[in-house]
Amino acid sequence: MTVTEDIAAELHPRAGAAKTVVDGVDVSAPAASFITQGAVPHIIAGEQRASTSGDERAVLNPSTGNQLGAVANGSADDVDAAVTSAREAFEDGRWSRLAPREKEARLHRLATLVEDHVQTIGDLDALDAGILRKYADYIAQYSANALRYYAGWPTKLVGQLPPVGPDFVVQERTEPIGVMGVIKPWNGPAAIFAQVAPALAAGNSVVLKPAEHTPLSATYLALLALEAGIPPGVFNVVHGDGVVGSALVAHPGVNRLSFTGSVETGRALAAAAAQSLKKVNLELGGKSPVLVFPDADLAEAAAAATRSVWNNSGQVCTAGTRTLVHRDIYEDFVEAAVALSKDLVVGNAFDDASDLGPLISSAQLAKVRSYVGLGKREGASLRFEGVAGESGGNYQAPVIFADVRNDMTIAREEIFGPVMSIIPFEDESQAYALANESEFGLAAGVFTKDIARANRAADALDVGTVWVNCYQVTDAAVSYGGAKASGYGRSLGGPALEEYTRRKSVWSRNY
Repeated sequence: MTVTEDIAAELHPRAGAAKTVVDGVDVSAPAASFITQGAVPHIIAGEQRASTSGDERAVLNPSTGNQLGAVANGSADDVDAAVTSAREAFEDGRWSRLAPREKEARLHRLATLVEDHVQTIGDLDALDAGILRKYADYIAQYSANALRYYAGWPTKLVGQLPPVGPDFVVQERTEPIGVMGVIKPWNGPAAIFAQVAPALAAGNSVVLKPAEHTPLSATYLALLALEAGIPPGVFNVVHGDGVVGSALVAHPGVNRLSFTGSVETGRALAAAAAQSLKKVNLELGGKSPVLVFPDADLAEAAAAATRSVWNNSGQVCTAGTRTLVHRDIYEDFVEAAVALSKDLVVGNAFDDASDLGPLISSAQLAKVRSYVGLGKREGASLRFEGVAGESGGNYQAPVIFADVRNDMTIAREEIFGPVMSIIPFEDESQAYALANESEFGLAAGVFTKDIARANRAADALDVGTVWVNCYQVTDAAVSYGGAKASGYGRSLGGPALEEYTRRKSVWSRNY
C-alpha cells in the first residue's frame, strides 16, 4: 500500500458510513473492514508490515470474550527496523528540519482527520478495550484536541540570545532530541497523541508500542498520520508484549522514553533505561484521594466521587478510589454514594444502557475480585456490591466499602477496577495526613465551599494535580503528571515540550 491515495481510499468514508455487524454489534463499515482485513500490521517506514517472525496474536473483545481478529506480534527485530526507520527520518530532516509552518499545517490536517474519523476510532476502542461506546468518542476527540493544541507550537519553539558582553554572540537554540520511544497502556488507546503530539511538534521521530490488548486504533491513527502528510518513518507503530517494550528501552537508537503503566513496570523500565542513560517520562499508578469536607455540596460531591471510580469501570489512573469524608457527614455520604450506584447497569460496551463496560481481560477481572475478597477479610464494611448481569465478558459490578483504614490493602494498592473505599476523618489536618499517607501522588479532589480551605488543601496535598469542586477535568493546554511513585515528568501543556527538546549553546566571537 502506498502512503497517499491508497490509504485515503481505505480509511474513507468517514462518520455517517453504513454499519456492519462485528461480534454481534453494529460498527461503522470502515471499522469492520479494518478489523477483518487480516492481522493488524505494524507501521514501519510508512509501510504496513507483518512481523519479521510471522507471529500473530489474537485480539479479543472484553465484552464477549470472543476473538475479533489478530495483530502482528513483534520482536526485537521489528523494533530495530522501526527505530532504524525513525533515525533515518530524523537525520535526513524530512520532518525535523521541515519548515515550522509546514509542520503546523500537517499537524492541523492530522487533527482534522482524527475528528473526521472519531466514529470509526471510537468503534475500534470500544471493541478491543471495552470502553463504553458512548464514551469512546470522547477519547478520540481528546487525542484530536492534543494535536490541535500542539499544532500551534512549531513556530513558537524559540531560543535565546543571552547577554555575555561585546566580544561574543551566544545563541541558545531549542532543538528536537531525536527518536522517542512511547509505551502506552490499554485504558485509553486512542489517546496516544497526548504523548506523541508534543514529540512530533518538537521535530522528533516516534516509535510507539501500544498495549498488547488494544492494538486497533494505534495502527489506524498511524495511517491517518501518513494521510495527513507526516512523512514515512516519523511515526512508527510496533505491536507486541513486554519483549517489544524491553527491546525499545534497550535500543541504542532511542534517545528518550515515555511510559504510562504500573509502578512495578515503571521502576524496571527506569532501571533498564539508566544503563544507556536514557531520560524517561513516567506516568504511573494512582490511589487518588477525594476529600469531602462538611460544608461541601453533598449531592455534588457524592456524584463526582462515585463517577471518578466508575468511569471506564475504574480503569483510570486518576480514579478517586480513596474517598475521605468528614465524620459529621460520613453516613449521609455513604448512603448517597450507594443510592447513586445501585441502579447502574454493567454490560456490553456497545449497549447504550450500560453505565460500566467490561474490564480489559479475564486476568484483570480475577485481580479485582481478589481485592474485593481482601477488603471483606480485612474488616472493611461492605455497603454495596452490584450485580453484573451480562455473561461471557469480563464484567465487574461496582463495590463500595466503608469504614476503611489506610493500612488496609484496598486503601494502599491500586486496584484498577470499580472498587470504592470510603475513609472517615475528624478534622482538616487528619484529612491531609491520610491523603498523603500513600506511595502514590497522581491526583486529588477537594470538595468544600471554603476557598481558604481549598487553598490550604492545594498546598498540603502531595500530588501532581488537585481538582477543587470538580474531578478529572483535563485540557491539552494544562500540564499533567504525578509525584512520588506516580512518576515524574509532565505531559500536556507547554511543559511537555521541555521533555521533548534540548538546549544547545552556540558561541561566536565578534571580530
